[in-house]
Order: sequence, then C-alpha cells, then structure tokens
Amino acid sequence: MKQILGLLLVGVMAAPAAAQITVDGTKDGAYGGAIAVQAVETNFGNANPPGSLGGSELDAGYAQIVGGRLYIMLTGNHEPNFNKLDIFIDSKAGGENTLTGIPQYDFFNGSSWISQNLSGLTFDAGFTADYHLFSRWGGGSSPYDVDFVDRQGGASATVPGSKGSSPNAVGLVAAGTILAGNVGTNASGSSLTQNLEFAINNNNAAGVAGGTGAADQTAAAAVTTGMEFSIALADLGNPGIGSTINIAAMINNGDHNYLSNQVLGSLTPPQGNLGGDGGGGFTGTLSGVNFNQFAGAQYFSIRIVPEPMTLTLAGLAACGLATIRRRK
Repeated sequence: MKQILGLLLVGVMAAPAAAQITVDGTKDGAYGGAIAVQAVETNFGNANPPGSLGGSELDAGYAQIVGGRLYIMLTGNHEPNFNKLDIFIDSKAGGENTLTGIPQYDFFNGSSWISQNLSGLTFDAGFTADYHLFSRWGGGSSPYDVDFVDRQGGASATVPGSKGSSPNAVGLVAAGTILAGNVGTNASGSSLTQNLEFAINNNNAAGVAGGTGAADQTAAAAVTTGMEFSIALADLGNPGIGSTINIAAMINNGDHNYLSNQVLGSLTPPQGNLGGDGGGGFTGTLSGVNFNQFAGAQYFSIRIVPEPMTLTLAGLAACGLATIRRRK
C-alpha cells in the first residue's frame, strides 16, 4: 500500500509540470499532436521573415485544457497589416450557425460597426458560434491587439466584450493580457471574469507555401510558432467534463468581409480565397461563405476529460478508502 501511495504522490507532483503551458507564441510539448493540419497553400501571401512579413498562414491547430483553462495554439503567421485572425468558439448550448449582423463591435467606420460585416457567414452543420476571439497587428514595434466577444446568440446590438493590447512587440514576438473585467469598445459589459492571455511569435519561415494547391502537410505540422491564447472555461460557459469545445479559425481581411483560404479545419485543395459577397470594403459581408459547401469540417474539437492531477487525486482517495475499509 505504501508503495502504491508513493507512486501516486509522485504522480501528483509530476502532473502539473507535465501539463504546463506558457503563452508565448511557441508550441509547448503539453499540446501533444495537432488536431487540425493545413492542407491548402496560402493565397494570402507567403511570409518569409525576417526580411518579408507580407503573408498569413494557419499551419496547424492545437488545443488543450489545463487548470480549468482552454489553451489554443495556431501555428503559422499573421501578416502585420491589420488583417484579422478570426476564431469562433462553440462551447455551450445555443449560439449561431449563421452569424447575424446585429452585434456591433470592433471598429465604427462612420456608418456601421465592421463586426456587422460577418453577417451571413454560415458554419458547418453542428457548429454554433458562441464567442468571437480575434486579433490584429500593425507590424513593426506596434502592439498586438486582441478582442474577446460573447455574441450571446447574435440577437443584441451591444454584447459583452473585452479587449487588450500587448506592450510593443520586440522583434516579431509580442505577448499580453486582457484583464478580467475589462470592457471593450461599444460593449454592454465585460466578457471576462478571469484574465485572458495571448501571444504571437511571427518568426515562422517554413510551413505551407504560397498558392492555392495542396500544401505540404508534413511541413505544416512541423511549425512550432504562431498565435496562442488562454481563456478560462468559466468565461466559455463553464463546459464540464465530457463536453466538447469546437473551434473554427480563419484569416480574414481587416474589415471582416474577405476570407482567405487559410481555415482550420482545413479546406480541400485546390482552393483559392473564399472572399465574401463581392461587395468589398466597408460595404461587403461574408454572406457568400457557407462552409457546408466544402468537404470536411472547417473546425476542430477538443473534448474535456479529467486532467492527470484530478485522476491522481482520485486514485489517492480510492486507496485511502480501501485502507479504511480493511482496517474496519
């Protein structure tokens, strides 16, 4: 019995270290293997840092649950021209399969909020977006900016939102925090009860090539840097053990209305940029994009299971109960 308890105690001490993730834009081993790998070359420019940053790509998608938080790692590049990395999270009942143009956030262009350009974007059957996490970067030493919005089913003009900026980027790396309670632009209140951490490491020069053809998926899976986020499950509707969180990630233009071909889960090659409804600029929307028209699932998923620490403690409890019963 003492030997068993000793082994379990070793497990208790080792579990936190084994599962540790640092949000710095570099993939930690605790993420494990990729859940989604890019199959299409990038049609939004192929970055080749440090000399050329003119391109965006999503090479692979990773997710992990540690300490009551969802960690998302998207390897690749984010062009520093204020294009958006749009991440939609389906983590609770309800949500939108087709986005409405009612919620108003991000930037007011003089006549409307550019979040309204998302109107009409239709996800795969079974994916209903609850939250919108998005980022943009102006490049150079400018901060990396991130917003987190609870769309609340898309029926209200003002919804909870929070935003934050990193300190000025050092080289091609930046990291920051959206503080709990922060209220974003035009928001009805904060979308966060705990801090949201984020980072970018834009040093990737490998991964997928430029074009619309089939990507080298081995090269895509080998990329270890990109965009990383950490969000408390409490701010995602408190999904419990056994629940599944679905994540749809895509590179969009600065106005949220012209999608690239860089989507995870991946599209099938050959595939060019998805665009929008053809309106362009401030006037266009994403109503021309319906992921049901494409093969496969344009999202990836992670199921919440007991963490190693929880399992180890459960084992200790079981052994303790067994010892008590024997003594009786």
